[in-house]
Amino acid sequence: MEATAESVFETDRAFLIYRSLMPEIETTVTERSEISLQVMGDKLTLKVIASDLISLRATMNTWLRLIQVAYEVLHTSMELQSS
Repeated sequence: MEATAESVFETDRAFLIYRSLMPEIETTVTERSEISLQVMGDKLTLKVIASDLISLRATMNTWLRLIQVAYEVLHTSMELQSS
């Protein structure tokens, strides 16, 4: 069985988030799932292919959290620079 999930995030900081997550993409945590992260303009697309639903859920949760943290750190640093 193979499971796939895809999420698209629209933000003007898509490329910066993508660049901050590149080191994570280059390291494989598990053989049970594959991650694809692409940026097109202001859209960041995360695609996960996993061998089972448990792995899909775990991988999606991890990457959604990483994207959220990257966005929040970037947002906070930009606020600090503008003040």
